[in-house]
Amino acid sequence: MLHRLLWIEPFWLLGLAPLILFPGRLLPAAWQPGVVLALFAFWPLRWLHWRIANGRWMVPLQTPISLAVLLILLWLPVNIWAAVDGVRAWESAGYLLIGATLFVALVNWPPVQRCPQCLAWLLIGFASALALVGPLLMTGESGTPGALLALQQMAAPLTARLGETINPNILANALLVVTPLPLALALRRDWTARRWLPWLLGVIGLFLIGVIVLTRSRGSLLALGAMLPLLFVLRYPRLLAPMLLAFVLGGALAYWLLPASFYEDLFTTSTIGGLDERIEIWSRALYAIQDFAFTGIGIGSFDQVIPLLYPYFLISPTVTIPDAHNHFLQVAIDLGIPGLLAYIAIILTIFWMLGVMVRARRHALRWALASGLLASYVGMLVGGLFSAINWSYKLGFLSWLLLALSALLYLQHCRQAGVDVEP
Repeated sequence: MLHRLLWIEPFWLLGLAPLILFPGRLLPAAWQPGVVLALFAFWPLRWLHWRIANGRWMVPLQTPISLAVLLILLWLPVNIWAAVDGVRAWESAGYLLIGATLFVALVNWPPVQRCPQCLAWLLIGFASALALVGPLLMTGESGTPGALLALQQMAAPLTARLGETINPNILANALLVVTPLPLALALRRDWTARRWLPWLLGVIGLFLIGVIVLTRSRGSLLALGAMLPLLFVLRYPRLLAPMLLAFVLGGALAYWLLPASFYEDLFTTSTIGGLDERIEIWSRALYAIQDFAFTGIGIGSFDQVIPLLYPYFLISPTVTIPDAHNHFLQVAIDLGIPGLLAYIAIILTIFWMLGVMVRARRHALRWALASGLLASYVGMLVGGLFSAINWSYKLGFLSWLLLALSALLYLQHCRQAGVDVEP
């Protein structure tokens, strides 16, 4: 009976997802702590099931990254306690925990343990749907194509009824982390006997790239410039030398031919005027990390604490800066140095796991997914130099699903190779 109950855990989390991702919309905001804690409802059942089945008190860690994930979860109450606004802290913690609990549930869920690629299909399907709907909900930006602007105006009544829009940078970063998966599957076509399927996935990948370009997110475009060559080099290693030569020559030409204003525009957004203002945000984040190294300033508190304790000089007080505009700085701001170290351990372990699978080229499907995931993480790190969107926002759960897919593929690889996994 416990085994059957545990089988429905992912569906329980999906049922809670709207309450977590749209706080205060369906239930009063005061109920948010209870909704967030309900994400852990199945954890005592998992412990009890293990205790009855094996007679041991300690539930084993399933993957090499499970310990680091557990450390982040154990440290999170301290980060919530440190926040100046409890309501906002629970909302931000909910965005993080919906991804973390999905990771734990999926790693322990028999259907995806047997078929990790099913999670990849779900991610590609979700990204495709988001790419279709997202531009209609995208907030207006100067330079938006007329055809898209007309569609946004047609969808305005629905957007007003939903009460929800999406920032172009958030949309671009959400699509960015999934885009390498269909492209990697399209580049290596021997994983399936259906010849049309890699071509379809290639079209989906190009469509996702097109939507990312449409958002005009500079950080995502820079990340694409790192991910796409990496995918081709992984698939065709002989391209490494020509790619490096083209990169060096292209960089030299860009340095000599492009005006200085072009590079300044790379760091300019609707709220940040340029590189100087971005550096000022990073410096304020570093001050806060030095002063609150142990606890962080409190999860979800950046725009409340930073202007008060570390006022900006170049940025107007009327401008709201929601995050540190750097992935790792934001993790340290939210979780403190202990949480940052655990997160770095996750990233380094993931690169090691994916590297093991990429070097084993025999299993075509697993190799393609592993190479796509490797490119995803490279893109996430490159894009994370200028944003923290894949960490502290509603669609940040996608990066946790990528973690789950990476862990499941690695466990499958170890089982088939007869290797014991010692987290």
